[in-house]
Amino acid sequence: MGAVGHFVEDRTFRHMRISSFRRWVTIFATSLACTLPAFASDTQAWRGPHAADLEAHRDHPVLADLVGDGTRPSLPLPAASKTASAAPVVFGFLPYWIDQTYYQQLDFSLLTHIAAFSVEVTPEGRISNDRGWPWTALVDSAHAHGVRVILTATLFGDSQVLELITDETHRQRFFGEIRDQLLVGNADGVNIDFEGPGANGWPSSINDFMAQLTHYLHAEIPGCEVSFAAPPVDWAGRWDFPGLAASCDYLFVMGYAFTGSWSDRAGPTSPLHGGSRNITTTIDGDYGEVTRESPEKLVLGIPYYGCEWTTTGPDARSSTMAFVRYPQIWATFLGATTHDSQWDSVSDTPWYRYQDGDQWVQVWYDDVASLGMKFDLALDRGLRGVGMWALGYESRRREPWGLLQEKIGRRGPATLVAGDTPAPGGLRLQQNYPNPFNGSTRLQAEVPAAGQVEISIFDILGQRVRVWQQRSPAPGTVVWVWDGLDGAGQPVASGVYTYRLRFGDVAVDVRELTGRMMLAR
Repeated sequence: MGAVGHFVEDRTFRHMRISSFRRWVTIFATSLACTLPAFASDTQAWRGPHAADLEAHRDHPVLADLVGDGTRPSLPLPAASKTASAAPVVFGFLPYWIDQTYYQQLDFSLLTHIAAFSVEVTPEGRISNDRGWPWTALVDSAHAHGVRVILTATLFGDSQVLELITDETHRQRFFGEIRDQLLVGNADGVNIDFEGPGANGWPSSINDFMAQLTHYLHAEIPGCEVSFAAPPVDWAGRWDFPGLAASCDYLFVMGYAFTGSWSDRAGPTSPLHGGSRNITTTIDGDYGEVTRESPEKLVLGIPYYGCEWTTTGPDARSSTMAFVRYPQIWATFLGATTHDSQWDSVSDTPWYRYQDGDQWVQVWYDDVASLGMKFDLALDRGLRGVGMWALGYESRRREPWGLLQEKIGRRGPATLVAGDTPAPGGLRLQQNYPNPFNGSTRLQAEVPAAGQVEISIFDILGQRVRVWQQRSPAPGTVVWVWDGLDGAGQPVASGVYTYRLRFGDVAVDVRELTGRMMLAR
């Protein structure tokens, strides 16, 4: 309901009209002030939650449980999980800095997509920090539960993004490097998280960039999902959202950051209603054409965080004195029980306030009620699904998981853990792809039963340069990606190489198949 629907009735009609009008003016003015981000006019002040959190955790080590021991490639997604489903998508960003205990309790059955956050990209199109990717342990666990793993590629800042997406050499380099990262990690797609105010005009070039990337990856990796992390509002008329949606498989609409470190008034980071812009106007207005014609192109992202400021007073939407932090949702739930949580009927979000000495502090956040209303909006409009920034921010609080189960439901387990499809008969080894290759190539075998699997690569002199070993737990497809490096991590020379598959548990029962491939650097 909009702000007008929340006016309090007075005893006389005339008094009601006057007080209602005054309140409407006040609400509109304060809501407008707190929902127009400072970067609409001040590009130097901008830093969204993704960029801010990445910078805050820049020196944080990657959780070892995500990566695994690094001794073998990851398993592919089961075929049953690749089949299109009518159920809504649940797409969660998973940062590399999450807590170990949280990860061990991650409820895969309530998710469909996990976006590994992130590999960092340079304006020249190179991967500058892969954060330990490939995350083999995560990919194996996710695929075993039928969950797709999406690799997030990040680049923040107007000049950096513009250079990458408009320089043909740089963009082609990025296409090749991100393809190799997807192959080596057995990921199911990529999310492009390129952000900045857009004052230099880069949003006008992003649609062409995404269309080329999508075409390239669909050809190189059949079934690969290509998505873009898109802003909730076209504040300055720089975006073509219908064109952006058409350029890739789908958009993750970041339905948050309506307020943040730049705000001169406290207020909701993800207002469902109220103000000049809100989540409802995002879906029905900014993305209205996409919502009406191609709702399956949109995933509505919601915040698992809030905003905290020191303010000039205790009243809702007071002027801010200083930005404090983006508290994670578990912390806001705890704070709401300690302090007197209030419900803001204009935005349909909760907030609370307290005094720290003589200083007032306001925290605006989302609880189960406000998150549920956003889920309902996405489901009512028939969107592809919902998502969140970020998994782990709920810590050990189970309320968000309970809400997902209530609104979306729990999926059944994957029907085949070992691979894509069970081999109908004997052992099979497919030709590597691509071949010839100059970056990485994919090797795939179908095994008829559980057993020990070994793949070796030999040079033209018969010397073994690389070997992998793993045990297949069931009949199915096993995949490796060779990056052109030997066992010591050094690049090998161009030329013809032989790859040999061995399958079996004892010497008398071992079967072998071989193939040939060409590396052309």
